[in-house]
Amino acid sequence: MRIDTMKKKLAFILIVLAVGAVSGCAPKKDAYLPAPVYFEKGMSSYFAGMYGESETNFKAILESDPLSPEAVEAMLILADVYYTKEEYESAALYYTNFYSMHPGHPRAEYALFQKGMSNFLEMGPVDRDLASAKKALIAFEDLTRDYPGGVYAPKAADMVVFIKKRLAENELIVGRFYLKAKNYKGALLRFGYLLDQYPDSGFSDSALFFIGETYGKLGETRLADEAYLSLVNSYPESRYVSKARNRISAQQGS
Repeated sequence: MRIDTMKKKLAFILIVLAVGAVSGCAPKKDAYLPAPVYFEKGMSSYFAGMYGESETNFKAILESDPLSPEAVEAMLILADVYYTKEEYESAALYYTNFYSMHPGHPRAEYALFQKGMSNFLEMGPVDRDLASAKKALIAFEDLTRDYPGGVYAPKAADMVVFIKKRLAENELIVGRFYLKAKNYKGALLRFGYLLDQYPDSGFSDSALFFIGETYGKLGETRLADEAYLSLVNSYPESRYVSKARNRISAQQGS
Protein backbone atom coordinates (compact mmCIF):
# COMPACT_ATOMS: atom_id res chain seq x y z
CA MET A 1 0.00 0.00 0.00
CA ARG A 2 2.84 2.31 0.85
CA ILE A 3 4.58 1.52 -2.45
CA ASP A 4 1.38 2.39 -4.41
CA THR A 5 1.14 5.72 -2.59
CA MET A 6 4.75 6.53 -3.42
CA LYS A 7 4.14 5.64 -7.10
CA LYS A 8 1.12 7.96 -7.23
CA LYS A 9 3.13 10.82 -5.70
CA LEU A 10 5.96 10.26 -8.19
CA ALA A 11 3.53 10.20 -11.13
CA PHE A 12 1.94 13.46 -9.90
CA ILE A 13 5.35 15.13 -9.64
CA LEU A 14 6.27 14.04 -13.18
CA ILE A 15 3.00 15.43 -14.57
CA VAL A 16 3.57 18.77 -12.84
CA LEU A 17 7.11 18.95 -14.21
CA ALA A 18 5.92 18.08 -17.72
CA VAL A 19 3.21 20.73 -17.67
CA GLY A 20 5.68 23.27 -16.38
CA ALA A 21 8.12 22.41 -19.14
CA VAL A 22 5.47 22.78 -21.83
CA SER A 23 4.26 26.04 -20.39
CA GLY A 24 7.78 27.35 -20.32
CA CYS A 25 8.24 26.63 -24.05
CA ALA A 26 5.39 28.90 -25.14
CA PRO A 27 5.87 32.60 -24.43
CA LYS A 28 3.02 34.42 -22.76
CA LYS A 29 1.10 36.89 -24.89
CA ASP A 30 2.61 39.88 -23.10
CA ALA A 31 6.09 38.39 -23.62
CA TYR A 32 5.94 38.88 -27.39
CA LEU A 33 7.96 41.64 -29.03
CA PRO A 34 6.32 44.13 -31.44
CA ALA A 35 5.75 42.72 -34.93
CA PRO A 36 8.21 45.12 -36.64
CA VAL A 37 10.97 43.94 -34.30
CA TYR A 38 10.32 40.29 -35.13
CA PHE A 39 10.16 41.16 -38.82
CA GLU A 40 13.53 42.90 -38.79
CA LYS A 41 15.10 40.02 -36.84
CA GLY A 42 13.53 37.53 -39.25
CA MET A 43 14.83 39.31 -42.34
CA SER A 44 18.31 39.70 -40.90
CA SER A 45 18.55 36.01 -40.06
CA TYR A 46 17.06 35.07 -43.46
CA PHE A 47 19.69 37.02 -45.40
CA ALA A 48 22.37 35.58 -43.11
CA GLY A 49 21.26 32.05 -44.03
CA MET A 50 20.03 31.34 -40.49
CA TYR A 51 16.74 29.88 -41.68
CA GLY A 52 15.73 28.22 -38.42
CA GLU A 53 15.98 31.51 -36.53
CA SER A 54 14.23 33.31 -39.36
CA GLU A 55 11.36 30.81 -39.25
CA THR A 56 10.98 31.32 -35.50
CA ASN A 57 10.74 35.10 -35.83
CA PHE A 58 8.22 35.10 -38.67
CA LYS A 59 6.05 32.53 -36.91
CA ALA A 60 6.10 34.73 -33.82
CA ILE A 61 4.53 37.53 -35.87
CA LEU A 62 1.76 35.25 -37.12
CA GLU A 63 1.05 34.09 -33.56
CA SER A 64 1.31 37.42 -31.75
CA ASP A 65 -0.10 39.90 -34.28
CA PRO A 66 -1.77 38.05 -37.20
CA LEU A 67 -3.63 41.17 -38.41
CA SER A 68 -0.56 43.37 -38.71
CA PRO A 69 0.94 44.40 -42.07
CA GLU A 70 4.07 42.51 -41.04
CA ALA A 71 2.04 39.30 -40.72
CA VAL A 72 1.04 39.50 -44.38
CA GLU A 73 4.66 39.75 -45.49
CA ALA A 74 5.80 37.23 -42.89
CA MET A 75 3.47 34.56 -44.33
CA LEU A 76 5.02 34.92 -47.78
CA ILE A 77 8.61 35.10 -46.60
CA LEU A 78 8.02 32.12 -44.33
CA ALA A 79 6.96 30.21 -47.44
CA ASP A 80 10.23 31.32 -49.07
CA VAL A 81 12.15 30.09 -46.03
CA TYR A 82 10.64 26.62 -46.37
CA TYR A 83 11.24 26.66 -50.11
CA THR A 84 14.89 27.55 -49.59
CA LYS A 85 15.17 24.75 -47.01
CA GLU A 86 13.67 22.37 -49.62
CA GLU A 87 10.71 21.67 -47.33
CA TYR A 88 8.35 21.91 -50.28
CA GLU A 89 5.21 20.57 -48.65
CA SER A 90 5.32 23.28 -45.97
CA ALA A 91 6.27 25.90 -48.57
CA ALA A 92 3.25 24.97 -50.72
CA LEU A 93 0.98 25.28 -47.70
CA TYR A 94 2.13 28.82 -46.86
CA TYR A 95 2.07 29.96 -50.50
CA THR A 96 -1.46 28.58 -50.77
CA ASN A 97 -2.58 30.35 -47.60
CA PHE A 98 -1.04 33.63 -48.74
CA TYR A 99 -2.67 33.47 -52.16
CA SER A 100 -6.05 32.46 -50.73
CA MET A 101 -6.05 35.21 -48.10
CA HIS A 102 -4.54 37.98 -50.23
CA PRO A 103 -5.51 37.42 -53.88
CA GLY A 104 -5.22 41.14 -54.64
CA HIS A 105 -1.71 41.48 -53.23
CA PRO A 106 0.98 42.66 -55.71
CA ARG A 107 2.88 39.41 -55.08
CA ALA A 108 -0.12 37.08 -55.38
CA GLU A 109 1.04 35.92 -58.82
CA TYR A 110 4.45 35.10 -57.37
CA ALA A 111 2.87 33.11 -54.55
CA LEU A 112 0.76 31.10 -57.01
CA PHE A 113 3.79 30.37 -59.18
CA GLN A 114 5.83 29.29 -56.16
CA LYS A 115 2.98 27.09 -55.00
CA GLY A 116 3.16 25.33 -58.35
CA MET A 117 6.93 25.01 -58.14
CA SER A 118 6.76 23.62 -54.60
CA ASN A 119 4.33 20.93 -55.73
CA PHE A 120 6.38 20.29 -58.86
CA LEU A 121 9.54 19.70 -56.82
CA GLU A 122 7.62 17.20 -54.69
CA MET A 123 6.99 15.03 -57.76
CA GLY A 124 8.23 11.47 -57.69
CA PRO A 125 9.53 9.32 -60.58
CA VAL A 126 7.33 9.06 -63.66
CA ASP A 127 6.27 5.50 -62.81
CA ARG A 128 4.97 6.47 -59.36
CA ASP A 129 1.85 8.27 -58.16
CA LEU A 130 2.02 11.86 -59.39
CA ALA A 131 -0.48 13.57 -57.09
CA SER A 132 1.96 16.45 -56.55
CA ALA A 133 2.31 16.88 -60.31
CA LYS A 134 -1.47 17.24 -60.64
CA LYS A 135 -1.49 19.89 -57.91
CA ALA A 136 1.32 21.74 -59.68
CA LEU A 137 -0.57 21.56 -62.97
CA ILE A 138 -3.65 23.14 -61.40
CA ALA A 139 -1.56 25.99 -59.95
CA PHE A 140 0.18 26.74 -63.25
CA GLU A 141 -3.06 26.52 -65.24
CA ASP A 142 -4.71 28.90 -62.75
CA LEU A 143 -1.82 31.31 -63.19
CA THR A 144 -1.95 31.29 -66.99
CA ARG A 145 -5.70 31.88 -66.82
CA ASP A 146 -5.74 34.58 -64.13
CA TYR A 147 -2.49 36.37 -65.07
CA PRO A 148 -2.18 35.92 -68.86
CA GLY A 149 0.07 38.96 -69.16
CA GLY A 150 1.92 38.40 -65.92
CA VAL A 151 5.65 38.06 -65.39
CA TYR A 152 5.38 34.36 -64.56
CA ALA A 153 2.83 33.43 -67.24
CA PRO A 154 5.33 32.28 -69.92
CA LYS A 155 7.20 30.05 -67.48
CA ALA A 156 3.93 28.71 -66.09
CA ALA A 157 2.79 27.86 -69.63
CA ASP A 158 6.02 25.92 -70.20
CA MET A 159 5.47 24.05 -66.95
CA VAL A 160 1.93 23.13 -68.02
CA VAL A 161 3.29 21.53 -71.20
CA PHE A 162 6.05 19.70 -69.32
CA ILE A 163 3.80 18.37 -66.56
CA LYS A 164 1.09 17.21 -68.98
CA LYS A 165 3.72 15.25 -70.85
CA ARG A 166 4.89 13.71 -67.59
CA LEU A 167 1.36 12.79 -66.55
CA ALA A 168 0.60 11.35 -69.99
CA GLU A 169 3.72 9.21 -69.83
CA ASN A 170 2.62 7.96 -66.42
CA GLU A 171 -0.79 6.98 -67.82
CA LEU A 172 0.94 5.10 -70.64
CA ILE A 173 3.24 3.24 -68.25
CA VAL A 174 0.38 2.21 -65.98
CA GLY A 175 -1.80 1.26 -68.95
CA ARG A 176 0.93 -0.98 -70.37
CA PHE A 177 1.39 -2.56 -66.96
CA TYR A 178 -2.34 -3.37 -66.86
CA LEU A 179 -2.18 -4.75 -70.40
CA LYS A 180 0.69 -7.04 -69.47
CA ALA A 181 -1.20 -8.12 -66.34
CA LYS A 182 -4.28 -8.90 -68.52
CA ASN A 183 -6.33 -6.22 -66.77
CA TYR A 184 -7.73 -5.08 -70.09
CA LYS A 185 -10.46 -2.85 -68.68
CA GLY A 186 -7.92 -0.97 -66.57
CA ALA A 187 -5.61 -0.65 -69.56
CA LEU A 188 -8.34 0.79 -71.80
CA LEU A 189 -9.32 3.28 -69.10
CA ARG A 190 -5.74 4.51 -68.79
CA PHE A 191 -5.11 4.80 -72.52
CA GLY A 192 -8.47 6.49 -73.04
CA TYR A 193 -7.80 8.96 -70.24
CA LEU A 194 -4.46 9.84 -71.82
CA LEU A 195 -6.14 10.62 -75.16
CA ASP A 196 -8.87 12.66 -73.51
CA GLN A 197 -6.81 14.68 -71.04
CA TYR A 198 -3.41 14.98 -72.72
CA PRO A 199 -4.00 14.87 -76.50
CA ASP A 200 -1.00 17.12 -77.26
CA SER A 201 1.45 15.36 -74.96
CA GLY A 202 3.27 13.43 -77.70
CA PHE A 203 1.98 10.07 -76.46
CA SER A 204 -1.35 9.89 -78.30
CA ASP A 205 0.04 7.64 -81.03
CA SER A 206 1.33 5.25 -78.37
CA ALA A 207 -2.05 5.24 -76.64
CA LEU A 208 -3.86 4.43 -79.90
CA PHE A 209 -1.50 1.58 -80.68
CA PHE A 210 -1.92 -0.01 -77.28
CA ILE A 211 -5.68 0.48 -77.40
CA GLY A 212 -5.53 -1.59 -80.60
CA GLU A 213 -3.37 -4.18 -78.82
CA THR A 214 -5.78 -4.35 -75.90
CA TYR A 215 -8.84 -4.82 -78.10
CA GLY A 216 -6.92 -7.46 -80.01
CA LYS A 217 -6.36 -9.39 -76.77
CA LEU A 218 -10.09 -9.15 -76.11
CA GLY A 219 -10.90 -10.49 -79.56
CA GLU A 220 -12.55 -7.21 -80.58
CA THR A 221 -10.94 -7.06 -84.01
CA ARG A 222 -13.19 -4.28 -85.36
CA LEU A 223 -12.39 -1.97 -82.47
CA ALA A 224 -8.71 -2.89 -82.70
CA ASP A 225 -8.68 -2.00 -86.42
CA GLU A 226 -10.36 1.33 -85.70
CA ALA A 227 -7.60 2.22 -83.24
CA TYR A 228 -4.85 1.14 -85.63
CA LEU A 229 -6.39 3.06 -88.54
CA SER A 230 -6.77 6.18 -86.40
CA LEU A 231 -3.08 5.89 -85.54
CA VAL A 232 -2.02 5.46 -89.18
CA ASN A 233 -4.16 8.36 -90.40
CA SER A 234 -3.49 10.81 -87.58
CA TYR A 235 0.18 10.08 -86.90
CA PRO A 236 1.76 8.87 -90.16
CA GLU A 237 5.27 9.54 -88.80
CA SER A 238 4.76 7.47 -85.66
CA ARG A 239 7.13 4.63 -84.94
CA TYR A 240 4.05 2.42 -84.42
CA VAL A 241 2.62 2.89 -87.94
CA SER A 242 4.39 -0.11 -89.45
CA LYS A 243 3.24 -2.41 -86.66
CA ALA A 244 -0.30 -1.04 -86.85
CA ARG A 245 -0.47 -1.74 -90.59
CA ASN A 246 0.81 -5.24 -90.04
CA ARG A 247 -1.85 -5.86 -87.40
CA ILE A 248 -4.58 -4.68 -89.77
CA SER A 249 -3.26 -6.83 -92.62
CA ALA A 250 -2.99 -9.88 -90.39
CA GLN A 251 -6.56 -9.52 -89.16
CA GLN A 252 -7.90 -8.97 -92.68
CA GLY A 253 -6.01 -12.01 -93.89
CA SER A 254 -7.55 -14.14 -91.15
